Order: sequence, then C-alpha cells, then structure tokens
Amino acid sequence: MKYIGLLVSFLIFYSCTQGNDQVQEESKDWSLDHSVDFNQELHKREELAIEIYLEHHKDLNMIQTGSGLRYQLAENRVGVGPNARIGDRVYLDLKIQLLDGHVCYETDSIVDQFILGMSNEESGLHEALQLMKKNEKARLIVPSYLAHGLLGDSEQIPPQAILLIDVELLSIN
Repeated sequence: MKYIGLLVSFLIFYSCTQGNDQVQEESKDWSLDHSVDFNQELHKREELAIEIYLEHHKDLNMIQTGSGLRYQLAENRVGVGPNARIGDRVYLDLKIQLLDGHVCYETDSIVDQFILGMSNEESGLHEALQLMKKNEKARLIVPSYLAHGLLGDSEQIPPQAILLIDVELLSIN
C-alpha cells in the first residue's frame, strides 16, 4: 500500500512537470511566431492611420523613404550648404506632437542640439535631418518603430505613437 501511494504521487508529480514543459514550449512558440504577426499587424494599422491622416490633410505632399518615414520640406525656405551628416552637431527648433494634435514636446526659446546619429532622439528624426540643409524646415510623420516604439518614452509620448514633427535645422557644426 505504501508503494502504491508513492507510485501514485510520483505519477502525479511527473504528469505535472510534463504539463509545465508543454506550457513553456507553447509560450516559446507564441513569442516566436506571434510576435512577428503582432509587429506586422501594428505596421499595417500605423500605415492605415497615416494614410487617413494624409487623406484629411490634402495640403501635405509628403515623400516616403524606404524606412517608412514621410517628410515634406517647406517650400518657402532655401537651405544653405551641404546636408547634415552623421557626426555633425545639429541645432534645431522642434515641435513633436501626436497625429491628433496633442503637443508632446516643443522647443520654446531653447534650441535643441545633439550629435546626429549619436543620441537618443527618434531615429526617424536622425534620418530626416540627413535630408536637410541649414535653414530648412520640414514636417515629418514618424511611425512608432522609427520613434519610441512599443513603450513610448515613459513621459510625454505614449506607447505605439505615430509622431508628427515640425523641425527647423538652424545650424550644423
């Protein structure tokens, strides 16, 4: 009788550990397969939101880069000198908002500055600045994967936020 109780206990313990292995294996499958599907679905939703925004703002005639960044240079501003390059210190006036118009950040009287390609600024902003010359202004639409991604910036920019950025490149050093 004592051995039967031990055998039953062992079988129950063994079946529980087998179930855990299966659950762990299923979670690995989810993280590999479903995360790709999730990112593709998120990308489609963002593209749709951007297209709807552009449909309602017909005055915008944006160019789309291979990364998905959309930009439009201001026609009334003539740039001076070469385009900004990685490693240049750039000085700019900046307004970052969500597509619904909520302003997240804005340089009022303080000029924003950073080294292009070597800061925590949105990668879409780095990309756009390399298309600009000193004195140019641009409007950007930056998908979340070129901005702050799935988490946001934990301050003003929410998770999965598409950003509308107005930028003026004041100086390049």
